[in-house]
Amino acid sequence: MPSLTSARMVRQTLWLALAVAVVWLPVAAPAQEKKGPSAEDILKGLLGGGDEPQIQTRGIGRVKTPPRADQSAAAPSGGRIAVPIQFKYNSAEITSESFGQLGSVAEALSDPRLQATRILVEGHTDSQGSDAYNQWLSERRAEAVRRFLVEKGHVPASRLESRGHGKSRPLPAVSQDTEEGRALNRRVELVNLGSDRIGEAGRPPEARPTIAAQPDLQVSVVVTYKRAGETRTLAAGGELTPNDHYRVTFTPSENSYVYVYQIDAKGKAQAIFPNAEFVKVTNPVTAKYAYNVPPEGQWFGLDQEPGDEEIVVVAARNELPDATAIAIRRRGQGLTILTRGPAADARADVAPELPPGVFSYRLPFKHR
Repeated sequence: MPSLTSARMVRQTLWLALAVAVVWLPVAAPAQEKKGPSAEDILKGLLGGGDEPQIQTRGIGRVKTPPRADQSAAAPSGGRIAVPIQFKYNSAEITSESFGQLGSVAEALSDPRLQATRILVEGHTDSQGSDAYNQWLSERRAEAVRRFLVEKGHVPASRLESRGHGKSRPLPAVSQDTEEGRALNRRVELVNLGSDRIGEAGRPPEARPTIAAQPDLQVSVVVTYKRAGETRTLAAGGELTPNDHYRVTFTPSENSYVYVYQIDAKGKAQAIFPNAEFVKVTNPVTAKYAYNVPPEGQWFGLDQEPGDEEIVVVAARNELPDATAIAIRRRGQGLTILTRGPAADARADVAPELPPGVFSYRLPFKHR
């Protein structure tokens, strides 16, 4: 009996009822307190001229955004500014309280002085929680802001990109031993990349080779589970019980075909993506977009048969007719993240049975 049961997809009722509306910024905002930066403030910040822009963190007061150590003073890309965006707890869903702030961002980006530039939306978190979970959350939230600006703010998608940094880039000289310091680090930053794409915000672009080797396809994978009202990240070798519920989030590095499976203790593979029973989205998937399987508010359940099981993700640039066979081929061999370049001998450390260009990731866990 497969360990995945579609009938037990559970709505996140109690979790949503208790959820705090903000993770990156404090919730409480006195009625008389000013909101975040205006369109003019944002414009000045992104142009990198005039008075140093300021942001307001609700309940804390006005706080300047200090430059980071990795930002060159002579960067041709202009400036950056942090904006207070609120999300539902443990989610990338933007709350209605931030719609006005995002409207100011869209207004600033429509200014003729910025219309020829590319803008990077960066997501940052505080120091609490695991590196993997914070990275995953920051990527999803940065992408949510980018999509909002495209769909609601009518900013051309070609001008925007998103990137999450998790907790890897804390603000300098801001202690995270207090809630106020952590709140300052839970932020979204807008970065002016100039008229050409810059690989790292604030740094001049590196010289581009005339002929570049095709990079390996990569897929970022995070498995989260809900236990006793708390959402956690499942690590390799972790445990799940029939009382737990889980979700898989994957983000491909490029447009590709992604296949997600749960493999039970008997070696049977249950396809959970693509699968119209669980999610309407299907292959091919879009680069740098975080996909939840099942969607937000739903979870997978486990059956009553314990054993050693795995979550497996297989991906390729083209459709794979034998993705299931690839998924179960290396069952029981532990955590693997395998990729192959376009050449058959591109990676000597890859299992020979993997076809060229295939990405394979597996997360073993104990089903108790």
